[in-house]
Amino acid sequence: MPQAPASGPDPSERDAAAPERARRDTPGSPTETDTDASPGADDTETDATGDPVASGTDASRRLETPDRDTADPDAAGPDRTTGTADADPDSGGFADDPALATRDTVKIDLAHLAARETVKIDVSRPVPREPLDDEIATMETVLLPRGRPAGTLRPRGAPLPVAALVNTGWATLLVLGPLMLLTVAARAAEGAVDWGLSLRLVLAAWLLGHGVPITVPVNGQLGTMELAPLALTAFALWRVNRAGVHTTRAMGAQGSGSIRHAVLGTLAVAAVYGCFGVLAAALADGPGLFVTPWRAGLHFVVLGAVGGAAGVLRSGGVLRRLARRTPVLLRDGVRAGVVAALLVLAVGAGAVGLAVAMNGTQATHDLAGFSTGVLGQAGLTLLSLVYGPNFAVWAASYLLGPGFAAGTLPLTHLPVFAGVPTGPLQGLGWLLTVLPLLGGAAAAVLMTRRRLRPRRTRLGDVLTPQPRWLRLCGSALTAGVVAGVLLAAAAYASGGVLPVTGPVRTGPVVWQVAAMAALVVALGGLLGVAGSWAVHGVRKETDGRPAVRTARQLVQ
Repeated sequence: MPQAPASGPDPSERDAAAPERARRDTPGSPTETDTDASPGADDTETDATGDPVASGTDASRRLETPDRDTADPDAAGPDRTTGTADADPDSGGFADDPALATRDTVKIDLAHLAARETVKIDVSRPVPREPLDDEIATMETVLLPRGRPAGTLRPRGAPLPVAALVNTGWATLLVLGPLMLLTVAARAAEGAVDWGLSLRLVLAAWLLGHGVPITVPVNGQLGTMELAPLALTAFALWRVNRAGVHTTRAMGAQGSGSIRHAVLGTLAVAAVYGCFGVLAAALADGPGLFVTPWRAGLHFVVLGAVGGAAGVLRSGGVLRRLARRTPVLLRDGVRAGVVAALLVLAVGAGAVGLAVAMNGTQATHDLAGFSTGVLGQAGLTLLSLVYGPNFAVWAASYLLGPGFAAGTLPLTHLPVFAGVPTGPLQGLGWLLTVLPLLGGAAAAVLMTRRRLRPRRTRLGDVLTPQPRWLRLCGSALTAGVVAGVLLAAAAYASGGVLPVTGPVRTGPVVWQVAAMAALVVALGGLLGVAGSWAVHGVRKETDGRPAVRTARQLVQ
């Protein structure tokens, strides 16, 4: 019988026989053979020369590989030394590859494969590719809704009473903290600090910032102080606004658009803030300082409702929901009216600063008239800044025409009162009266530019809206009404009673400010729309581009 070569089978013969062994070892193949038997149990036949010949399908394997039973046991080769092929007859010849021989064997269940769903693959379908920039620009877009659907709530946090109490209390501490630090620092510079009196003074200033009347003795008799510093009022309203935002988040109603949750959050913040006002009035009331608690509670409830509602409506998505259901004429008019009112107040603030700068000598003389040190003069300057928004409203009323009632206001000798006018404008000063009109015109121009701004459609095209001038004129008239209402509210908040003026109210007349502001802003708005119409007509004649342009045209 022939002996197997000592070096094992030839590599070329092994590579050629590898596909045949892999196909034979696959379960279910037609040429599958029983490999569990030992090599010595194979049936062989003998030809004429006496050489053994493998029978059946095993013959090809016998011809390609040497007989392992008859090979020299001392022959070299990996299978001869480790016996891997003999120990694992199901390896299918993979033991020749060291990387494959170390892998785990996984049993395949034919029944499981047969039960799997067959998916037909369309080979004629082109392979997907990345779209080009021009194709992306012209693809159809889908407008996704902003915010959460109406009525959808987030996971809730703390209960509503607890959330309102914590958030409103934190807003109160953020206002009272700086006031307490300034008061203690001022009294420490003079000597020992009386903490009880300092706390009463801080609470009195906080109550005065909300318009609560405070009765104090002046020159041996009682006088009422009701002139609220609007800078402190604005700061307190901002903190209450943030309390409303955090309360909405605690309720889980942020962006939900739920009107019911907005009402509940506003009422909770207003109720807690009113309780804080009553408590502050009860603590501040005493010798030399008299406050009515129920009046304080009423003022705090109103201002707490205003500030809390602003934060709750904005955070809860109710303002966005109402704006979508509001006609365009009214929506543009409200926005332009708010902008016009702010511009008129900015004009008034600039006029006050200009007047104080022109009368700087008088302001310096008034400041030096107070027998206080450097710290006291800094406090007087800070007091003038706190009342700065009041004088800005008065100056705006003065430029609008109605003016304001000052009475014996200059007797206070504060530096800021040096800029208070004592008569009509002289020389070219009357040109300042045109500034509120220009503020209304600027607000209308901004409204028109926003309405005529090109917009991108869902198909990727840029659409320039056609101007509707009659609707824009209606929005300008609406802006005048809105600005009149806002400036009337500012005029009412800026006025009040001072101990030196007696029962005479200092500040503008509310209804006159409302009427003149509405007239001036509406007239300026109509002039702004007319100017925008003229500019738009000139541009339309000189520019021949179409109203609708595709994204490809914009790129070119």
